[in-house]
Amino acid sequence: MSIAPVTDLRDVRDARAATSLDRLPVDLIEDLPNAVADESPARRGHGDSFDRVQSSLQAWLRTWQPQRLPAFTPVRDVAPTGLAGASALRSSASAPDGAVRVTASLYDPPTRGEGALTWSRNWASTAVLPPARESGRLFYRFRASSRLVLDGQADLGLMSTSVHFGIVADAAKASPFETPGFRTPIVRPLVGVPCKADQDASASHVFEGSIAVRQGETPALAFVVGTELLFENGWVRVHEGTSTWIGPVEPGATGTVEYRYAPTALLRVLGHLD
Repeated sequence: MSIAPVTDLRDVRDARAATSLDRLPVDLIEDLPNAVADESPARRGHGDSFDRVQSSLQAWLRTWQPQRLPAFTPVRDVAPTGLAGASALRSSASAPDGAVRVTASLYDPPTRGEGALTWSRNWASTAVLPPARESGRLFYRFRASSRLVLDGQADLGLMSTSVHFGIVADAAKASPFETPGFRTPIVRPLVGVPCKADQDASASHVFEGSIAVRQGETPALAFVVGTELLFENGWVRVHEGTSTWIGPVEPGATGTVEYRYAPTALLRVLGHLD
C-alpha cells in the first residue's frame, strides 16, 4: 500500500477550512497538563453510548409473553353404532394445561364381520390476546406434541392424532375457526401408529409465524386437537399417558403459547438495515 504525497499546500488549507479547523487552539492544548479534573455530566458525556440500545434490544429479542390457553372443550365424539356394551374412546376431565388425555379398552369379536370400526374425537380451545398498543406485527410461536401408549392384538389397529390452528388480527371482526385452511391440520403429530404390545410413540413440532395488526385490535387464536382410532377383530388398550398437548417452544409447563408485538417503527428500522 502506498500513500499519495500532498503536492499542493492549498489542499491542506482547503481540508482545514472544510472542517472549521483552519487554526489549532494552541493555548488550550498547552494548558491541558494543568487542567483540573471535572466529573460533571457535561464533561463526561459526549452523548449516550450504544450500550443501552444494545442491551434493550437483546432483552427484547429474548423476551416472549406467555398466553395461557383455556381448558380444551370436547366437541366431536364419533363412535361405531349398534355395538351394545362396546367401550368408548374416553378422555379425562379437561384442565387448563393445554393437554387432552385419552384412554380406551376396546374389543371386537371375530364373529362380528362387518368391517373396521372407527372412533373419532376432537377438542377445542380459544384465547384472546391483549390489544395491540401500536400498529405492527404480532409474532407467535408454540409447540404441538403427541404421545400414544398402546397395547393390543387385532387384525387392524391404527391410531392417529391431529392439530388444527387458526389466528385472526381482531376477534371483534373475525373468528380464528374460519381462517383459510383451518380445516386442514397444521400438523398430524402421529399417523397410523399400530396398536401392538408395548407401543410408546411420541412426536413434537415447533411452529412460528406472524400476522399484521393495527392499534387497538385484539388478536385471537384457536386450537382443535383430534384423535382417531381404526380397529377390527381383536382387542386394543389405550393407556394413561396417551395425550396431545400445546406448549411453549422451550422446555417448561404446557398450556401456553408465546407472542410479542413488533411496532411498525421498529420493522421500518429493520427494513432500512436490510
